[in-house]
Amino acid sequence: MEYQTVAVWAGGRIDGLIPLRFDRSRVAALALGIAAISGCSTGSQSDGEKLARVDCAACHAFPEPALLDKKTWQAGVLPRMAPRLGVSAQSLSEAMARDTNIVVLKNAVSRQEWEKIVGYYLTHAPDSLSYQSLPAEPQLDPKFFATRPLVSGMKSSGIITLLRIDSLHRRIFIGEAGSNLLRIVDWSGRQVSSITLGSPPTDIIIGRDSVLVLESGILDPNDLPRGSLLRYELAGDSLGSPSVVLDSLFRPVFVRSFDFARTGRPDLIVCEYGNNRGRLALYRWSGARYSRQILAATPGAIRFEIRDLTGDGVPDLVVLFAQADERIVLYENDGKGNFSAAPKVLARFPPVYGSMYFAMHDFNGDGAPDIVYVNGDNFDYSRVLKPYHGVRILENDGHDNFRERFFFPVYGAARAEVVDFDGDGDLDIVATSNFADFQKHPERGIVFLRNDGQYRFTPYTFSVAAGNEWNLTDAADLNGDGRPDVIVGAMDLQNIGALQRQAGGGRLEIPKEAVLLFENRMNVR
Repeated sequence: MEYQTVAVWAGGRIDGLIPLRFDRSRVAALALGIAAISGCSTGSQSDGEKLARVDCAACHAFPEPALLDKKTWQAGVLPRMAPRLGVSAQSLSEAMARDTNIVVLKNAVSRQEWEKIVGYYLTHAPDSLSYQSLPAEPQLDPKFFATRPLVSGMKSSGIITLLRIDSLHRRIFIGEAGSNLLRIVDWSGRQVSSITLGSPPTDIIIGRDSVLVLESGILDPNDLPRGSLLRYELAGDSLGSPSVVLDSLFRPVFVRSFDFARTGRPDLIVCEYGNNRGRLALYRWSGARYSRQILAATPGAIRFEIRDLTGDGVPDLVVLFAQADERIVLYENDGKGNFSAAPKVLARFPPVYGSMYFAMHDFNGDGAPDIVYVNGDNFDYSRVLKPYHGVRILENDGHDNFRERFFFPVYGAARAEVVDFDGDGDLDIVATSNFADFQKHPERGIVFLRNDGQYRFTPYTFSVAAGNEWNLTDAADLNGDGRPDVIVGAMDLQNIGALQRQAGGGRLEIPKEAVLLFENRMNVR
């Protein structure tokens, strides 16, 4: 893959495998045992299917052939899967081109076995994927949102990697790639200051007199530990010179601070998305510096929430991994700030789903947080419109078991801003898309789902969405009328490609709008 857009920019998802070192014979025995218990006959399975269900599910959810069309499997995904299964290269140039950072299956798949796996996928995959069928036809341009650019005439690359509202100080932080600018904008849309960073910013922790800015290092998919967390002192709305808090991070995308161990000094938790290498790490102050505790030594950590899911009065970690083994997992806190070595998997998705975002909200009012899950990354090896892209609500049964209760299809879904916009007591959703169907429905790049109760939503779309591709969101009452507004940041794919092709990088500016404001004009109760 060249890029991936996420809640903040986090390229490098792989529509294939990043296998852990499993013993195939044990996995095969387990798979056959499960089949026997469930009453499934393996006699009707071809050799290719048997091999695929063992080797292609050794470390993530099994990708059914029906998830992609034949051409995409053959030309896009399968060639990238082969090296990860240990299939021998067929030429010296192919061998030299293989990434040495990929983790290879311990017991390699032979060329003969691999050809059977390929045959299985190409035999059972459809010629094309079905077009998305929506539960209701969206209404266009609802009058209860007034849209305009947040900052009039702002020159930008349109690659917005950071978008955060600071409600305490009534300002907005906007970061972007291309220029590596971090802007500070007031709530009227006036830019009050800016600073050029060393690399694109991806997240921020806002303090009283300073901010911690997470910088990606190298934005393109890579395995180099070039990311950092920097502290900038604030003088009014201006940022001073930085000091390094953390360095040597694998393309970090998300950070929060919390005092898990109750020492009086907050820990830092960082999603280091990486590419083939990455990690979820907790950084704890040791008296002179931060020491690293690796919670997961795998790439793809993209976002987490700090929640007491176990009900023992101490906060746990709920984390979305969006690389290869796409999953949402629970790390339990023992009460002393130590987290479980074997996290509980709350939800798991096939590796071609393109996980982008999740958040926890109580949709049914039972006191147990449910999961909003968004999947729509489509800039990998399978760049076709996927009918399973969209926004889902996974309902919590009260015991941290989750099942899907709602799905609204959105091609290329990137984000879900969950707020009670109409003041009726239930949660509505603003969803963005970075890979909408711009040929047929460019207006579906931004979708508003108005909650009618009982997991029924009325959809709305916006003509203004056709002006760009969209990703990040944030919400607050920006004009003081008592109604929450929402801002939406662009992730311009054309400019991303141009930036990638530029030798040595450089500034890019486009005439498209980079950040939109949706002013809420509903009659809030």
